[in-house]
Amino acid sequence: MNLPKTGFPMRAGLSKSEPKRLKDWQDNKVYEQVLKKNKGHKKFVLHDGPPYANGPIHIGHAMNKISKDMINRYWMMQGYEVPYVPGWDCHGQPIEHKVEEKLGTEKFNQTSTAKIRELCNKFAVENIELQKAGFRRLGVLGDWDNPYLTLYHQHDAADIEVFKAMFDKGMIYRGHKPVHWCKHCHTALAEAEIEYSDETSPSIFVRFEMTTKPAGLENFDGPVDFIIWTTTPWTIPSDQAVSLKPGAAYVAVEHDGRAEVMLEDLAPKCCEEFGWEYTPVMVDGKPYVVPAETFHHIHYKQPIFDGVEGVALLADYVGVDDGTGIVHNSPGHGVDDYFACLKEGITDICMPVDDDGKFYTGEEFGTGGPFSGMDTDEANPHIIEFLRERGTLVLEKKITHSYPHCWRCKHPVL
Repeated sequence: MNLPKTGFPMRAGLSKSEPKRLKDWQDNKVYEQVLKKNKGHKKFVLHDGPPYANGPIHIGHAMNKISKDMINRYWMMQGYEVPYVPGWDCHGQPIEHKVEEKLGTEKFNQTSTAKIRELCNKFAVENIELQKAGFRRLGVLGDWDNPYLTLYHQHDAADIEVFKAMFDKGMIYRGHKPVHWCKHCHTALAEAEIEYSDETSPSIFVRFEMTTKPAGLENFDGPVDFIIWTTTPWTIPSDQAVSLKPGAAYVAVEHDGRAEVMLEDLAPKCCEEFGWEYTPVMVDGKPYVVPAETFHHIHYKQPIFDGVEGVALLADYVGVDDGTGIVHNSPGHGVDDYFACLKEGITDICMPVDDDGKFYTGEEFGTGGPFSGMDTDEANPHIIEFLRERGTLVLEKKITHSYPHCWRCKHPVL
């Protein structure tokens, strides 16, 4: 056979040749040489979002860093000056969570805050070196000897300087916003940190009795109710409003001497589920069917606390495929509810649950009332029984639905 002569070995032997090549790059300071060669040229700077220093690198790290290294190398070969300073995020729940796993939850909860911070710092520093070795093994070029670390105090100082500059320009204000909260990890979660999985929850339909009758039902002899549906009974104690779909048609169904208001399209299905006959209230010889706007600003009795009233609002987010077409609003526990109430000038927001997911103790609205001190999950059956005893519970059943969970501990969030 007439084969060409070559210096390439018959076997690739990557496990041996790659470390040798990487060592050559480091010994010859390839990164520094490229910087020197292109010094003074137009710059290309890739601002790299730092990984958490919370364990060995995985395939996600590899994809991230290799992709960025390819981009940097392209611009280097185009003659640009490409300084690349890698860094690490040394704060936050991922590191604290790893320390908790190492200590065990019981011991972690008994450890002082100062000691936990010390352990987190130690864990972060150890894992920075571990990850740095992994990234260098991937062949990523950069200033690995001088990374930026969020635990350096100069970064804290820079944060304060920027914040002060923003404050001086009037860009900072204090406000409120409902957020996902993990009662196990004791932290708020961004939308990107939420994982959805199936959860079995109590599904309840409840009547909220109006304190004034809507137009057209002034002469109805019995009480008039909104029928709401929720899968979070624990939010009922903080109810401040109900929302109806703007422009949608609502019907009043007569049952046991009461007029029960629901979305017209869903009412027959609901009545069948409740075991009621579908008998619309008749006004002037016709079924009482009116637009949602008829109920706007009608008040009703808060279902848990006597002497407290909620108000009916209009909101586009109200669904028309399930439930009753009437959503109960706890603005302290839901972003949609919060902004719907804020739009109507409701600014005294009720949020009666503490960081541990337990109701504040007290008798007045804004506390747990009859459910003081209970965990939200523990309170669910008690709230359902309370509503049943008051005669306001229309139906209770279990449903399996997609529910937000914490990506760290996998527990359902509030």
